[in-house]
Amino acid sequence: MKTKHKIIIGDALKELKKIPDESIDLVFADPPYNMSKKKGLGWKYSNHVTMQEQWDIFTKDDFFKFNVEWLTECFRILKHGGSLWVCGSFHNIYQLGYIIQHMSDLKINNSIVWFKPNAQPNITCRMFTESTEHLIWASKNGNGQKWIFNYDDTKNLIFDDINPKGKQTRNVWSIPLTPKKEKWAGVHPTQKPEELLRRIILSSTKPGDLVIDPFVGSGTTSAVAKKLGRNSIGIEKESKYLDIIQKRLSPTQKTLSESEVEIIR
Repeated sequence: MKTKHKIIIGDALKELKKIPDESIDLVFADPPYNMSKKKGLGWKYSNHVTMQEQWDIFTKDDFFKFNVEWLTECFRILKHGGSLWVCGSFHNIYQLGYIIQHMSDLKINNSIVWFKPNAQPNITCRMFTESTEHLIWASKNGNGQKWIFNYDDTKNLIFDDINPKGKQTRNVWSIPLTPKKEKWAGVHPTQKPEELLRRIILSSTKPGDLVIDPFVGSGTTSAVAKKLGRNSIGIEKESKYLDIIQKRLSPTQKTLSESEVEIIR
């Protein structure tokens, strides 16, 4: 199935307002976690410094306002019966859940625990090692539409050390950190593994549906949507990641087909 994909370079809060009402079948969002620090985070036993991304730094009040604004826009553009998936850690997931619970006609169906069997060690040695992230799956109710849940696909196409093939898929998923083979196009600090997006898109959409990722980063959502025969829109604020996204959407071509991928700067 030939699909169409649009990559928009711009601020999600501005670009989401341009998307028509009730035009999206699935929203997947991996938003800023507000984990970064101005001076970064240092490792106890090395000089390595991480978590200095400026796009991931907010005051407490600004962060709440930001989350309300982008979630409100995502709810507006979502079709009745469409699904909203958001990804986070303890830094932001409880706030996101609070906001979603206070949005009318948006129902939380599940929370998913993503277990990382090869999680990175704790860099401060002052707390337990974070080995999970969390996802909220919600659906937009109303107009007599029911959310999509491809039950047979989840039983037969989603399995791991925790979930046997042919059995009901649990809400704990064992997925390793993004492997090096998926980072061939370039480096992004928060690139999600393709398997995570495969499970979400398989379970909550049909072929030909339209998926949007307002913080598309290195383009994982768009790349997986293309592989699964879904259309996609990706919004990314940092133009420096556009080259990575383009390569991932066209891994076997020298140039992108204009009929398949549209780039908007």
